Amino acid sequence: MFMKHSPVGIKSIFMVVLVFTFLIPINVFAKDSFYIAFKPGIYSPQSSSLDGFDTGFSGEAGLGYRFNPNIAAEIGIGYFHTEGKKTGGGATYVGREFDINVFPVTFTLKAILPYNKWEFFGLGGAGLYIVSIPHDVDEYDHEHHHHDGDYHYDSRLGGYLGAGINYNITPRMFLGVEGKYLWTDKVKVEYEESRAHREAEFRMDGIIATAVIGIRF
Repeated sequence: MFMKHSPVGIKSIFMVVLVFTFLIPINVFAKDSFYIAFKPGIYSPQSSSLDGFDTGFSGEAGLGYRFNPNIAAEIGIGYFHTEGKKTGGGATYVGREFDINVFPVTFTLKAILPYNKWEFFGLGGAGLYIVSIPHDVDEYDHEHHHHDGDYHYDSRLGGYLGAGINYNITPRMFLGVEGKYLWTDKVKVEYEESRAHREAEFRMDGIIATAVIGIRF
């Protein structure tokens, strides 16, 4: 059930890695250049295939490196979630509930504009999104039929653009907010309905907005 990754997604990741390689300075182990960031927030699906799905939780942990005052790179792992229901009418009522769980592994580049204790930044990046979609299907005609879908893990490529603001509480600790818009390849899930195997497709495009708690070391 793994689909071929889109050429556009693969090219995006290649370009990000290429730019990252040319930006690495000689003093890569300079003091206070590394930081960790924790990002609790929300995921709001924007894809038409997820109309009616809930705004869900998003969380991420990132390890970053500050090349100079204006450029940083970050790798991250995280989780975001949404759930929703799709119904069908006719002679048989069908209710399909999908629970979408996504585990991203990402690489981000940031362009930073410092101002006193504030830092304004734009960001762009790409990642691998590991997806699990357990689901339930209820059918009602003269009888009730219920089907459970087991967890199944799949992976898709995605890219994103965004911006944010940080405030340096101390030279080592900062707080901020960050937002980004995500685009992904379609993910497919198979389910049983009317005694047949069917397939649904979802594109996980959406807005991810988070707080940021960071520590430099």
